[in-house]
Amino acid sequence: MALGLARRWLPLSIVCVALLVSMPSGAWAAKRVALLIGNEKYEATSPLNNPANDVELMKASFEDAGFDSVTTVHDVGRQEMVKALRDFEDLATGAEVAIVYYSGHGMEMNGENFLLPVDAQLKTDKDIEDEAIGLDRVQRSLEGATKLKLVILDACRNNPFEQSMTRSISTRAVSRGLARVEPESADLLVAFASKAGTVALDGEGKNSPFATALAKYLTEPGVDVRIALGKVRDEVVSVTNRGQEPFVYGSLGGAQIFLNIKEVNITVTNNGGQLSPNSQSEAAADWQNIRDLADKDLLTAFLAKHGSDPVYKMLAEKKLKLLSEAEQTSSVTPDEIAWDALKQSTDAAALTRFIERYPDSKHKAEAEQQIAALEPQKGLNVSPTGKDTQASRDCYLLAGEPQSMPGFLGVNFLKLDAERALTACAQAVNENPDDMMLVNMLGRAQDAGRNYVEARRNYRKAADGGNMYALTNLAWFSVYGTDGPVDVDEGKRMFDQAARAGNAYGQASLGWLYREGYDGIAQDYAEAARWYELAANQGYANAMATMGWFYREGLGLPKDLQQSLAWYKKAAESGDANAMSSLGWAYQNGLGTEQSYPEAKIWYEKAANVGDSYSMALLGWFYDIGNGVAQDYVQARTWYEMAANAGSAYAMGNLSRLYDYGLGTKADAKEAVRWAAASVEGGDPAKLDELKSQPNNFTPAFRKEMQNLLKDRGYYGGPVDGEFGAATQQAIERLARKS
Repeated sequence: MALGLARRWLPLSIVCVALLVSMPSGAWAAKRVALLIGNEKYEATSPLNNPANDVELMKASFEDAGFDSVTTVHDVGRQEMVKALRDFEDLATGAEVAIVYYSGHGMEMNGENFLLPVDAQLKTDKDIEDEAIGLDRVQRSLEGATKLKLVILDACRNNPFEQSMTRSISTRAVSRGLARVEPESADLLVAFASKAGTVALDGEGKNSPFATALAKYLTEPGVDVRIALGKVRDEVVSVTNRGQEPFVYGSLGGAQIFLNIKEVNITVTNNGGQLSPNSQSEAAADWQNIRDLADKDLLTAFLAKHGSDPVYKMLAEKKLKLLSEAEQTSSVTPDEIAWDALKQSTDAAALTRFIERYPDSKHKAEAEQQIAALEPQKGLNVSPTGKDTQASRDCYLLAGEPQSMPGFLGVNFLKLDAERALTACAQAVNENPDDMMLVNMLGRAQDAGRNYVEARRNYRKAADGGNMYALTNLAWFSVYGTDGPVDVDEGKRMFDQAARAGNAYGQASLGWLYREGYDGIAQDYAEAARWYELAANQGYANAMATMGWFYREGLGLPKDLQQSLAWYKKAAESGDANAMSSLGWAYQNGLGTEQSYPEAKIWYEKAANVGDSYSMALLGWFYDIGNGVAQDYVQARTWYEMAANAGSAYAMGNLSRLYDYGLGTKADAKEAVRWAAASVEGGDPAKLDELKSQPNNFTPAFRKEMQNLLKDRGYYGGPVDGEFGAATQQAIERLARKS
C-alpha cells in the first residue's frame, strides 16, 4: 500500500465557466437594515471633508445589495443623533442583519469610546459624557438583530478638541484614536477604520480609503462578512502604504453571513466536470459533511442537490431507509444513531457538526471532550503575533496544518469542513491579521471550498510574509494547475525553497515529486527518501509513514522490514491513519514481525476509528471469511457498510455479494445490484471485471435485476433474461465509462 501526501490531487484540465450563484429564497426572509450617520460640519471645530460623501457611497452600496431599509442622517446634533439611534433600535428589532455606519469625529477617554455630534463644544473633559454619545449606546440600538450586529466606525481621526479642552482635576486619560473594545453581545462586530490607538486618514479623494474599500467589498455577492472585512483591511493597508490598518473586534457564530443575497454571475475556475483538483466530487465533499448525522432533512436536501450522482444518491437513500427502520423498530433517537459513528472519532469538524445539530444530546459533553483533546496543547501560543483567541484555536482545530505544532494532529485536507473552517479562520485573521499561519489556514479553508481565487490570494500573502506552509500550498497550485496552467518546474522551485527553509511539509512534497517522477521530474527514490527522512525526523507523520513504505518496498533504501515497522509505528503514534492501516497489513502478512491477525485487527480498528475506509473494508473482509476472527456475516456487513458510507468502492462490491446470497442479511437482488452498480461507478476494477468475465458468480435473480438497472439507466435495450451476452457486456462498460 503506497503512501503519498495527505493532499492527493489528480492532474485535471482546467477551463473557465460562468456559474449563476443564488442564495436560497428562504435563507434571508427577515429584513436587513442600516443606519448611516455622517457628521462633517462641526460648530466648534474645523469641518471634515468626507463624511457626507462616504455616507452616500455606503447608501448606494447597501441599496444595491438589496437592503430592506437604509436610513441616512447628516450633521446631527446630540439630540437628533440619539433620536436616530432610538428609531433605528425599533427598526432593528427582529431583523437578521442590522448595521450602523458612522463617519465623523470620535474620541476615547479612560478606555471608553465616544462619537461626536456636530454641536459638541467639549470645553472641558467633564462635558464628554454629556455632549458626546458613547459607543455602548450605538451597540444598544442593534440588540434586537438576530444574526449580525455590525458597527462600522470611520471615526478614528485625531480628537479635534484635544488641545482646546480644559482638563479637570480628576484623572481622565484622553487619547488619540479610539480604544479597542471587547463586545460582550453575541453576534456583534465592531469595525474600526484604524486599529486602537491609531488614526485614520481622510485620503485625497472625495471618499476616505476606508469607505472606498467598504463600498467595494462589504456587499460583494456571496462573500461572508468576515472575509469581506478582511479584504477591506488588506486594501486600506495597501493604498495607505501601511499608514492605516482597519481592525475588527467581536465574534460571530459558525454560520456564514452574506450582506448581498442577489443573484450574480461569477466566473470561476473549474475542471469541466464534478471532480475538483483534490479528487473529490462536490457530492463526495457534501456527503462527508452529513454522513455522520442522522438527519432526514439534511439527507433529503442532499438528494435534491446531488440526486444525479448515482453512488451518493444510493448512500443517502440507504441511510434514509435505515433511519426510518430505526424509528419504527426501536426508541433509539437520531443523536444516538449519529453518535454511534463518532464515539472514537478524531474528526473535529464532524464532532462540531454533531454538537451543532444535537445541542441537547447526552453525548454533547463527550463530543466536547474529544474536540478538546484535538486542540493544540494548552500553553502553546497559537497566535504568536497577537491575542490567543477562541477563533484562532477553532481555526487550528478545523483547518490546521498537520503536525504544525508539537503534539497537534492537524486536519487532513480532504477532511476539511470548508464552511466551518472558513468562518473560524476569517474571524481569527481579523483578530490577528499579521499572523501568517492563520492567513495560510484561511487560504486552506477557501481552497477546500473551491474558492481558488481567494485561496491563492491568501496563500500568496502568507508566503510573502514568510510562511512556508503557504508557499508549499501555493506550489501545489502550480503542480496540478489548480487555477491556471500546470507549471511543475515552478511548483518544484517553491517546494525546494520551503524544504531548504526547513519546512517538513515542503520537504515531504519535494520528496513526493521525486518518488512519483511526476510530469517530467526524473524519478529518483534515493533523493525522495532523503527529503522524506528530513521531514520524518521533524515528526511529520506522513513522512514517517512514507519512510515505512520505502523500507518495506526496498526503494531508495535497502529493504528492511523491521525498520519499516518501526517507522510505521512512529507515524501511527502521531495519528497517521495510513500508518495504522499499514501496520495492520504488516501484521496480517508477517512483514517485519510474526503474522498475527489479532494484532492486525487492532490496528485496522484504530485506523477505522479515524475514518480510514480501507481499514473498515478489510475488517469487513476479516469477518467475511473468518480471518483471525469467528466468521460473522452480520459483522462483515456492518464494517462493509461503514466503509461504503466513507466511499469505498471495494466495500460496495462486497456488500453486493452479501445481499445477493443473503449472507448476514435477507437476500435482496435489487439491493445487491444497487451496491454492485455503485461499486462499478465508484471505480472498483475487480467488481467490473467480475461482472464481465464471471457472471455465473451472481445469482440468476441478480443478473436479471442488473439488466433492469442497465435498462433504466438507458444503457441496455435487450431482453431481461439473466444472460450476460454482448449487449449486456457493452451496457456494463457504458455504466463504468459514465462514472
